[in-house]
Amino acid sequence: MDNRILFMILNDTVLYLSQSPMDHREWYHSLGYDPQAFEQVIRGYIMEGKIIYFRGMNFNYDQEVIQAARRFSPKIRRDVQCPSLEVYCGIVIPSPGAKWEPVVRIQEEELTGMIADPVKKEKEVQPIETGPVLEFKNDIMDAVFVKRAILISGVVLTLTIILKIILFSQGKILHLNNTMDVLLSICQIGLLGYSIFLYSKKNGNAKYTALGASIALLLTFHIWDIVLGVLYFLFTIDQNYFVKVLNFFKKIGKGKKEDKNS
Repeated sequence: MDNRILFMILNDTVLYLSQSPMDHREWYHSLGYDPQAFEQVIRGYIMEGKIIYFRGMNFNYDQEVIQAARRFSPKIRRDVQCPSLEVYCGIVIPSPGAKWEPVVRIQEEELTGMIADPVKKEKEVQPIETGPVLEFKNDIMDAVFVKRAILISGVVLTLTIILKIILFSQGKILHLNNTMDVLLSICQIGLLGYSIFLYSKKNGNAKYTALGASIALLLTFHIWDIVLGVLYFLFTIDQNYFVKVLNFFKKIGKGKKEDKNS
């Protein structure tokens, strides 16, 4: 991969790096970003007449990577002054020493060019793309994410069981009747357990069972179930949201600790 240009898309901006011994991860860390979020960053290479997009440790691609390729490629062509660059997503990792090859090509008619050229002052009206109400950002093929998902799902499952034992031992009746409490509890535990199984198989349906479990937790209307449900919901949609919430609580805890020591 000689004479390559590395690029990353951060905060809706394309960054470039050339003639450097650093790889994407080292470059990302040198910019001071959260290391835990690296695997979700869309990045790639400009080399051998191609722009190649991917993300994750296995150079995977998904619908979000494809959308980025369609959107940013016209700008990248302008930036490097090479309008003939072909656009691809994903990389096949062959045997050691063999040439890396891209997976899928993005055709010319698919390129939207929605990133405005800063030289142009006039504003162009672009069609609004409609997407799903909930967009899952996690990559089920990312081994790091899968390990984290299994761990967090297991923690949520354990805490849910403990909370249910406490509530039922105290004979508390929430905003629903006893029968509904039991059904919700069974639903929560069952969906969490099944989510762990699906995550271990890298099954894309895991996000739906996990989403169902978080909703079931919210419907219990108990404060700790709601907290668990909200955190698990955020993690299921995008693990970066979950990380940001944890970092926020860590900062609060660190601030209180410093106040006690002062």
